[in-house]
Amino acid sequence: MKKIIIILFGFIVCTNAFAKTKFSEVKKALKEDGYGKAIPERYHGNNSKKAINPVSVSDFSIIGDKSIRFESNDGECGVQSSWNDCTNDRERAEIYYKKKPWKKERWYRFYIYLPKDYNSIAPAKMSLIQWKRLKPSKVLVMFQHMHAGLTFNRNGDSFKDSYVVLKSNEELLGNWTEIIFSTNWHPDPEKGFMKVWIDGKLKIDFKGASNTKKGKELSLRYGLYSSSMSRYKTVFQQKEMPQRVIFFDGVKEEKNCEKLIGLSKCDKLNSQSINEYEIFFYGKYDKMLQTNSIFKFPLSYLK
Repeated sequence: MKKIIIILFGFIVCTNAFAKTKFSEVKKALKEDGYGKAIPERYHGNNSKKAINPVSVSDFSIIGDKSIRFESNDGECGVQSSWNDCTNDRERAEIYYKKKPWKKERWYRFYIYLPKDYNSIAPAKMSLIQWKRLKPSKVLVMFQHMHAGLTFNRNGDSFKDSYVVLKSNEELLGNWTEIIFSTNWHPDPEKGFMKVWIDGKLKIDFKGASNTKKGKELSLRYGLYSSSMSRYKTVFQQKEMPQRVIFFDGVKEEKNCEKLIGLSKCDKLNSQSINEYEIFFYGKYDKMLQTNSIFKFPLSYLK
């Protein structure tokens, strides 16, 4: 009888240890930080149902008391009726946001934290934040982690593919990073724009088409989205992917800068200017960052 009780107790402990966090708990933690118009809808449908701890609430934070922790482990891939990550060389742990119309100015803020011992999967791709237009479903913009560090990608699905270096790994890993992104998602090259500030410094100042004429709605999703994983396995001769972890905090969306962060901070952001970008050219099978892979280009490079 004692053995049965001990076994049963052990089963309960193990079950609780690996119990997945309810989406309502994650949404509550995000709301406590004042998420504005960034109202999360659900976990991404391709999050693996067998994942150990894909999305959870953490006491480690920079805004408020809580942050959102994402974890991705080898083999944690998911399937939806319309898409199968498992057969397409992908794994993810993401939060999905409601559809939004285009042509409207939006301001977004994220704090991200990649641990000092973060297991980079470069040269495989790792999307941390992305927006997709819908019907047809095509990527617009991604913030990615690469050999060069944190990069801004006007994605090849919709634009001329490009990777602007925002923050090197030496500065990125082990530190909180503030990302502020402003755009109006406009397809007209005379009206569209995109701006990015990293830790209060202007890094992207683009004027031109910021959407396409097809797909009048778009959606945000963020977390850990690994793709082209076979590149990592080939380069490093590994059969499994390493564990990946990231924290998100203070996620917020508003119609204007003042509502997002306040007038005085906005004045500091909007007073800045830049005249060139650091563009990263990566090799699909580069084992590490190559010394000749980052070049400076004028703002006109982005299209």
